[in-house]
This record gives sequence, C-alpha cells and structure tokens, in this order.
Amino acid sequence: MIPVNTEEKMLNDFESIRLYLEEKLEIPVTVKVTEDYASLVNEMKNKTVDIGWYGAFSYIAADSQIDLTPLVVQKRKVEGLYYQSLIITHRDSDIHTIEDLEGTTFAFVDSGSTSGFVIPYALFTSRDIIHEQFFERVHYSGTHNQVPKDIKNNIADAGAISSIQFGKLINEGEIDVNDFRIIWESENIPGSLYVARSDIDQNLKDKFISSLLTIHNDRPTALEKFDDSIEKYIEVDNNNYHSIRNTATILGKDYMVKYFLKDE
Repeated sequence: MIPVNTEEKMLNDFESIRLYLEEKLEIPVTVKVTEDYASLVNEMKNKTVDIGWYGAFSYIAADSQIDLTPLVVQKRKVEGLYYQSLIITHRDSDIHTIEDLEGTTFAFVDSGSTSGFVIPYALFTSRDIIHEQFFERVHYSGTHNQVPKDIKNNIADAGAISSIQFGKLINEGEIDVNDFRIIWESENIPGSLYVARSDIDQNLKDKFISSLLTIHNDRPTALEKFDDSIEKYIEVDNNNYHSIRNTATILGKDYMVKYFLKDE
C-alpha cells in the first residue's frame, strides 16, 4: 500500500480486511506499507508484491513499467469515484492566491502522489512556474496527513493534500477546519485502486475482486474500520484514468524519471 498515513495506523486499520481476505482467498495474506510511492512500483516489478493499492498517477507510472491488471476501486459515500487536490494554508497567513505562494515554503506529499504532487505540479507548470525557483523551499511531508500538521507547526507555509484525507482529518478531530484556508481546488481525480501483476494466478485475481465487491455486505465492520467514508468497492473502469494518462503524457518521460522513477 502507498503511504497515506503512518505505517502503524494503516496496518492496524487494514487488519480486519486482511483477515477477511485470508478467509476468502484461502491463502496467507501479508500487508506492507511501502516507504514511498516509487517503492511500490519497484516491489511489484521485482515480484515481491502481488497486489498493490495505488493512487491514480502512481498506477499510471507503474503501468508504464509493469504489465498490470486493475482490480477494484473504492466508491465513497459522499465523493463517489472522484476526489480533488487541494492547496491549503494557515487561516492567518497572507496567502490567498497561487501567486501569493512565491517565496514561501511549500509542502508536497511525495513526488508520486497524484493530489499531493502531480496535479499541483501540473498547475504550476501551466502557469510557467518552476517550483524549485518559485518557492523559497520545497518540503516533502511524506504523507497526506502530515501536510496540515507541518503547516500548523510552521514547517511549511502552504501545501498540497487530497480532499479525502483533509476531510478525514477534520471529521476525526485530528485538525480544526478553522485553522486552515483552501486557496485552490483541482478538477475531479479518479480514486485509488487495487492493482495486480498480470502474471499472478487469474483465479486469485478473480477471488480478490469478488471478495472486495461484497465486503460491504459480508464484513461491513472491517470496511468501516479501514475507512468509513467508503460505501463499497466496484470494478475499475480504465476509461476513468484517461485524464491522468494525458497528464502523464503532457508532463513527459523526463518528469516521470526525475520525480517518480528515481532509480531509472
């Protein structure tokens, strides 16, 4: 799984689903949270991971390197199949527009994060902003949940975050919505999805799909423990990811190598 929170919390929250999958797949299931987004691509390339949970861009990046089969994607109770990238700042800051970000310290999540890097990067590029020169300093928070904490602790002046993670932090009382201001919101981004290496057993892929398609009925408490904003899982429609493929094409191979496939 890509890191959207601390490893301990992600593994703890996913444990009930892991046990459910073991029961349904009838084989041991080991879950790990990778160090960063690129690491998941490398692990699947090296065949040390069979199924990965990706963001939209990291899936497209991985798909350019490995033969992958998309399996299921979450449909959320409120947002449905899509979410947004947000740029947030402290409520008391003087930052109200993208232009006001010049000379500040800006927090990205990870260079493989769709909403925490790729979409804001594309925004800056469309405005002829070279972020290494535009900002006084670029900071990588590592996870979405860390971005608002870094802003509140004055490690960064503003940053990019997934609307889903921002909403969850507010709903869970981790942050106070009154402490932050949203200065920019992207268009819709397709959701995070589970993807398998195409060379693994087809029966295993089919059982994984059928298990998660019915988990909201079979084991609703497990799904709620992992993420209570998810209504259910549905099979992936690859057409929903065309906009991200187009963004990756526009940004080009040099971008992919420099910011994502760092070891290439």
